Amino acid sequence: MTACSDDDVAPQPVGPTNGLEHINAADAGLYTSFYKPEIGYVGDPMPFYNEADQTFYLFYLQDWRDGRKNDHPIYYTTTRDYASFTPIQAAIQCGPNIAHQDLFIGTGSCVEHNGTYYFFYTGHNDYLTPKEKLMLATSPDLKTWTKQTDFEMVAPAECDQNNFRDPHVYYDPYRYCYVMLVTTIKNGRGCIARYTSSDLRTWTEIASFTEFESDAEILECPDIFRMGDKWYLTFSRINRDPQRKTFYRVANSPEGPWQIARDENGVAHETFDGLFLYAGKTASDGVNRYISGWCSTAERVHEGNELQWAGALISHKIVSDPVTGCLSTMIPGALDKKFGTSVALKSLLLSENVTANSNTYTVGQGGKAVFARNKASFRLTMTIDASHAEKFGLAFGASGEQENVNKILFNLADNHRGCTGLFMYNGADELNFTPLDVPANRKFNVTVIAEKSICTIYVNDQVAFTNRILKMNENPWMIFSDNGNALFSDIRVYE
Repeated sequence: MTACSDDDVAPQPVGPTNGLEHINAADAGLYTSFYKPEIGYVGDPMPFYNEADQTFYLFYLQDWRDGRKNDHPIYYTTTRDYASFTPIQAAIQCGPNIAHQDLFIGTGSCVEHNGTYYFFYTGHNDYLTPKEKLMLATSPDLKTWTKQTDFEMVAPAECDQNNFRDPHVYYDPYRYCYVMLVTTIKNGRGCIARYTSSDLRTWTEIASFTEFESDAEILECPDIFRMGDKWYLTFSRINRDPQRKTFYRVANSPEGPWQIARDENGVAHETFDGLFLYAGKTASDGVNRYISGWCSTAERVHEGNELQWAGALISHKIVSDPVTGCLSTMIPGALDKKFGTSVALKSLLLSENVTANSNTYTVGQGGKAVFARNKASFRLTMTIDASHAEKFGLAFGASGEQENVNKILFNLADNHRGCTGLFMYNGADELNFTPLDVPANRKFNVTVIAEKSICTIYVNDQVAFTNRILKMNENPWMIFSDNGNALFSDIRVYE
């Protein structure tokens, strides 16, 4: 590594004096862009748009993570733009002792009918048989909730009695009634059971959705919605390596048959993000639709292909292709505009294979450019021309100790996941992956939103890739090329 060219400046006077040593910056407490309350963490989101006050109510399972025997009550925050959020508010509390079915509360959904709000949710109790039942609370205002103790639903005989959860209720314009989706295991295979009701009290079972290659894997947190002429069904796979993600299928009606969406080249499109958008569900104001999931507090999966449950709220805007039915993920507009103060780009070190001209860097094979620390939250934008590059990207936690570096790699050469993609690496360890379409001109417009240890990269208004990078917060970052010459132009930093 050599010193910077004369258009570069000295290291920022933040942290250690040479700017490259790793520092351990605090990550606890409130997140304001990727919402997390001051105390506790966000579990499965259950978003609901309330037309009465034109506000998104982001209900979620509050993870206190304090060892108590009853946990995961439903709390909520509200937003109008997915860029700022109101403080934490309680909605539905867990049962107070082991005699109550909802000792733990599981995922559900909210729907309005004749001026009353109905919240269907999962009551989970390992001390009871069955462990899981569907329960109901109602409210006149989305704030004060009353449990309807006379309402319970159990799994039908052919289903696993202890895996019957995550009710999602919507109004079906074809059946002229409400339909409830419930995730369960039927005849040894994961499926989505269905029920109909005209009054939200009495429910009749209808044919299940079973066209999924899931074996005994339960399909969590289902959602269903219409965009344009297409219907979409979403669900999350809890334990499928490397596909522990939120998926979607597309159909011409809410009856299916549900298919994997494919673009004009026949390439499959079935996810919204990588591993760090789990339990994703959606809400729409009639114009824009957003998907919200949680980003784990852990940086990597453990031996059972699980991530630490709960973390911070991740939300993307989703749009549909009217021809192919493929869904794309974009940054919410207000979040993009939230970081409006331009910060001077300050490079610390350039390798021999890098040339710099103002905010444009040509990075040759094996080259890297390291940039000064940012504050805890920032927006980073750039355009990458990969006409002559195959493997390149960005890295965070780019201190002098290479074990601190996490690399977001654009891999346009290898197809070991079956397609070109974005990858997260720590050293030689692959931590995360999401598919990436390569445009004909091989140019990528990139926006990065970082807050403390969470980083989401948006590419070409099509792909979102979220990661937990524990050593990113307030440490240097870099651009690099592992194969070929990559042109990083118009690099901008905003706070």
